[in-house]
Amino acid sequence: MMTPPGRVTPPSNPALMIATAAFLEQGRILDRLSRLLTAAALILLPLLALLAPQMRSETWNVVAGALGLAIALGLAELYFAFRVGFDAALFRELAAGSALTGLDQLDASLIWLGLRPKTAGSRPLDDRIGGARKLLRRQALCLGLQLATMVVAAGILALQ
Repeated sequence: MMTPPGRVTPPSNPALMIATAAFLEQGRILDRLSRLLTAAALILLPLLALLAPQMRSETWNVVAGALGLAIALGLAELYFAFRVGFDAALFRELAAGSALTGLDQLDASLIWLGLRPKTAGSRPLDDRIGGARKLLRRQALCLGLQLATMVVAAGILALQ
């Protein structure tokens, strides 16, 4: 059967799960950069507190607020990195068919672990992939905002 022009033939479930897992695993790159930015903010904040008496109070407030926000965004990114990594591992195992043989078995395991409500119904694979992609986008958004706050803090300090 030929696919009409402009339409993509849906991949098989194992191929789709492998591609999804590989895509989600790229979240590790985002997480590494975020951890670096979070560590920098955690180091800079107390160091700049020592210089606070030499700074204008407005400057100190904005820089400290930006660094605090960068730390909070780093923690939010870490949460999303955990979720994305977990989903990547689940998709990889589902594709391999080793221990998990299907979505129903996965749901039962997640319910038993307390990671999924007992009342939640089963979701199709497309919905699960969409949810996982949304988590990765949120992880990337946290990193982008974290980077922006660090740039703002650095810019203000450079103008000081």
